[in-house]
Amino acid sequence: MTYCYGWAPDTIWPEELVAALGLSRCDYQLFDNLGGAAACSAVLSAAMAVYAGLCDNVLVYRAMNGRSERPALLPPPDQARGKRQWGVPFGALHAAANLGPAVTAYMQRHGITNRDFAGLAVLQREHAVLNTKAMMRDPLTVAEHQESPWIVEPFRRMDCCLTSDGAAALVVTSSERARDLRHGGVSILAGLGGAVPATDHRTHAAAAAPALYRAAGITVDELDFAQLYDAFTGTCLQHVEDFGLCAAGSAPAWIADGQAGLDGATPLNTHGGLLSEAYLQGLGHVVEAVQQLRTHGVRDDLCTGAHDHDRVRCRQVRDAEVGLVCGQGGDSSLVLRKSFG
Repeated sequence: MTYCYGWAPDTIWPEELVAALGLSRCDYQLFDNLGGAAACSAVLSAAMAVYAGLCDNVLVYRAMNGRSERPALLPPPDQARGKRQWGVPFGALHAAANLGPAVTAYMQRHGITNRDFAGLAVLQREHAVLNTKAMMRDPLTVAEHQESPWIVEPFRRMDCCLTSDGAAALVVTSSERARDLRHGGVSILAGLGGAVPATDHRTHAAAAAPALYRAAGITVDELDFAQLYDAFTGTCLQHVEDFGLCAAGSAPAWIADGQAGLDGATPLNTHGGLLSEAYLQGLGHVVEAVQQLRTHGVRDDLCTGAHDHDRVRCRQVRDAEVGLVCGQGGDSSLVLRKSFG
């Protein structure tokens, strides 16, 4: 089976990939046009297909030329349909404009300013410095964040994710089969993939988190790290709060206090995320979570031997056992656990 997701036809289709890989058979293929919201539900759908006996192994991938070959994602204003008809004719032509109002309301409610976004951007760049496959590896300062130009208020350029050419992929199989593989196994404890109407400008995570943790049999305090969708700094701060990592309105202070650092209470976006590693609509977050949980840990930091947790070269989280991942808005999410190996 092959599973891909995208946002408009900006990726190689499953049937094309099957031919390119020279596969003799593919029993099932699936493409979801849900964008970054599907980052975790793609993995969850693959797991359900394996559990149902539909297939033995599933390739989940996201490939895109977001930088060099940007497609026209929106129809002309006079052809906009659905909810887009209320935004496109008035200039809401991209994600920053569409998500900005909800983030502005969040800021007004809690007395947060754009400068409060800087801590997250700087933190994730610190993590990306230790990631050899990250696009942005030069250190970032608060001053540089504040000097970056406005894109659409409340977002400056350094509040916005990258545009990237690249791909990410992973394989989902049964626990029985995984025990025979070279790398240690990572199990899916729980997952959700859906959406609810926006209420009080909060993300879907606010409603989904309790059910997700209950299904996984854990509490939020048992998470060893979180890889949370960060198309924009402001929306990522909402994810942090709505998934219960800290109290409402306190995410900037929580980050400033070091709680999201590699040695903090819940390390956040340890690869640099969409802001600094690459924008592949969130599948890189799942890949990072799996690497953090595998027996030998991440393979693309600056360590030359075993992970020593020296933050000059090592981004491996200490004793990682359980991790959280989410897609845009918390519309899909996973709790993963190191299981064997």
